Amino acid sequence: MPQTAAFEKPFLIVFGYVSYMHAREYESVPYAALFVETIFRPVSYAMLPKNRSGGDPMTKTRLFHALWLLLLAAVCTLMFFWRRESTKSAQGTIPFEDTVVAVVTPDRTPAPLPTVPPTLQVVEELVPTPKPTQQPVEELVTTPEPTIFEITEVFVPLIRTQTPAPLPTAPFPIPTSVPSPSPAPDPDSIAPFSLIWFSDTQYYAYKKPEIFLSMADWALRVRTDYNALAVVCTGDIVDNRNYTRHWTNAEKAIDRVRESMPFYCVAGNHDVGADKVDYTQYFAYDFCTAPEAMEFSEDGRCWVLPLYRYGILLIGIGWQNDVTYADWLNGRIHAYSDLSGVLLVHSFLNDDGSLSVNGKRVEKAILRRSPSVRLVLCGHNDGSARWSKTYDDGHTVNAMMYNFQDDKKYGLGYARVLMFNPKTRNIAVTTYSPYLNDYNYYKNAERDTFTLHDAW
Repeated sequence: MPQTAAFEKPFLIVFGYVSYMHAREYESVPYAALFVETIFRPVSYAMLPKNRSGGDPMTKTRLFHALWLLLLAAVCTLMFFWRRESTKSAQGTIPFEDTVVAVVTPDRTPAPLPTVPPTLQVVEELVPTPKPTQQPVEELVTTPEPTIFEITEVFVPLIRTQTPAPLPTAPFPIPTSVPSPSPAPDPDSIAPFSLIWFSDTQYYAYKKPEIFLSMADWALRVRTDYNALAVVCTGDIVDNRNYTRHWTNAEKAIDRVRESMPFYCVAGNHDVGADKVDYTQYFAYDFCTAPEAMEFSEDGRCWVLPLYRYGILLIGIGWQNDVTYADWLNGRIHAYSDLSGVLLVHSFLNDDGSLSVNGKRVEKAILRRSPSVRLVLCGHNDGSARWSKTYDDGHTVNAMMYNFQDDKKYGLGYARVLMFNPKTRNIAVTTYSPYLNDYNYYKNAERDTFTLHDAW
């Protein structure tokens, strides 16, 4: 078999490495095929016609193969590094139809740090915020700008302070739920409560387990101050499901959380394989807390958890199961229609705020059929985005996406706190990295700290 020309060898090496990395990371058949093509490219030279002298294959054909290989290598290399570039650039306007631009909150100077630990009382809005007028779904409208953050008193000191509170000395009991339907609780009897949200922790499980541990410790420290019910995770817990080290790194941090509070999660493409969808390892480590009230689909990939005490229904959809399990999920959501649904799914929004391919399926199969679902949390794509839609019956669904871990310098260790206000039905959101000791990933803090009005 003729030898590969010297000038072709670098192209073969680069293209082979990049396609192999893509095939391993995404377990994608197309990239695996490209890798195989790279390996067997020299074989094709043996099939080319020889010169009259019986020497090497025709020069023009060899040159064409080399240029084609260079082009493929360049495209794959750009794709590989583009995925991991910084997400510090400004987010574009949401172009997708049937959306409304997310609330943009004006600047506000935080109040001075109080000398006495605050209580979980809600700051009253100084000026009532007008409700957005309903527009035809085809139009892109802007919601009115509120005049003040509606954030609980506890947010201000935790944003301003530099000294973290000590870790809890004793485990906290896992909140229990009443499995049978009961009357909705009186909003005046419920203090504001929160969910702590981790998104796409894969890089921390892969190379930086200390970041995952810092997030777990921080969640335990602020659990009481934020009245946090649980930590929720929207998938891609690990980077590559084939490596035990990734799972054990994640396990150390998640077990630390689960000693004191629940950890509810769904599978992402890195956890089960983008194309293969193999849940074997995901189920083996069994990260998701499963109280008695939690109901699972037949094979455990999707679940619902009614929390009557707080008036919400947590809903989890595993990777590539949104359509298959839509009927089961809608049936369970309708059974708890008096609870506001909070849906966890790995992929729902693109980085520009439009619905992803998976998001369109979820919106059509579940959100349109189950009006009690009011909030969607997702990750998968890089950056931060928000989406909302008002349906014909007048109810509005909000969706949020964040994923900063691909920014290896400025985006490490961020978590979000969602503070639910039972009186106003608003959700106050803030973003913090205990690893970097930094609030708000973006320079424009309004993209990381904002309020969703009448959102649950």
